[in-house]
Amino acid sequence: MDQRQLETTLAVTQAMASELTDYLMGDNLYRQLIVKTPSGTKQPKMTLGALLENVQALRSAESQLTAAQRAALAGIEDKVALDRRAFAGQWQALLRRELRSLLDSWKWYLDDVGRDPAARENYASEAHLRTRVEVVMAELAGDSSLGGERQQLGALDSRLREMLRSGAYVGPRGEETRFPADRFWWLYGRPPSGNG
Repeated sequence: MDQRQLETTLAVTQAMASELTDYLMGDNLYRQLIVKTPSGTKQPKMTLGALLENVQALRSAESQLTAAQRAALAGIEDKVALDRRAFAGQWQALLRRELRSLLDSWKWYLDDVGRDPAARENYASEAHLRTRVEVVMAELAGDSSLGGERQQLGALDSRLREMLRSGAYVGPRGEETRFPADRFWWLYGRPPSGNG
């Protein structure tokens, strides 16, 4: 990430962390935010998966952060850890809801890929759904109630592997080291365009 992207991600993540307690006390899966950033005003939708993904992105770019930015990131991580403990039941429940929503969205996209060449052209922008699933699944790793979701993901991954043609990295620009091909295989290729 370049410095502007880092500053923007940090600003968005700080806003998410400051809203986290209220988010966890509510019942909505998505929380619309308005955040002033160095790249202009952003309107991200907050979920726990989005927050965790941003924290991971910032942590992976730690060597590029200034001392003040590292301190801000540590404060965010402390806030997340505190709220995760204080609202453990709601944290888990919202993550499970988000996982189901992500799996549904990913299934719908793969359904479209199977019948619509235009959907295949959007693969690079849609693959973030599968990456977010990975983030949420990792956070829920100890949850024994997710057998159905794990099975669904396995079936969706099998479908994707059948249609995916290995190729160039399609994930977030400049972040290949954060997403190695052996673990994030869906970011290294795309479904063939047209009838190919």
